[in-house]
Amino acid sequence: MQADLLAARVVGLIEGAAFPHLDTASVIGVIALLLAGAGLVTVRDYALGGGDLLPLLVAEPLPRAEASIGVVPALGGVTEEVLRQLTRQAQHPAVDGLVVVGAGALPTPLPRRVGGVPLRLAVVGARTNQAT
Repeated sequence: MQADLLAARVVGLIEGAAFPHLDTASVIGVIALLLAGAGLVTVRDYALGGGDLLPLLVAEPLPRAEASIGVVPALGGVTEEVLRQLTRQAQHPAVDGLVVVGAGALPTPLPRRVGGVPLRLAVVGARTNQAT
């Protein structure tokens, strides 16, 4: 699966999920379980070198793995520091795309690409005890 298609699938799964808590550790934990349950391979705290970690790296299982996507929480918004971090993460050869996880719509749109890789936004919200 190409990076754009994998990123779109990851965003769809994230945005369709219920998050009981909106802290970074809980959100990444729920996303890792959700994506693994959907048959994707996840690696938490993927070492990129130079002390940088990618909170979550996602790929399809072998032999289909054609792309891998980094998932980066930015629940407090996308700041200049977050954009610098995304640019560094995008330089790693294992990263074919990035998904930023935000807690709401951003005041300014994200760039479509960062560091040469596609960048997408997944918006999460706390949903507990909802009747369907």
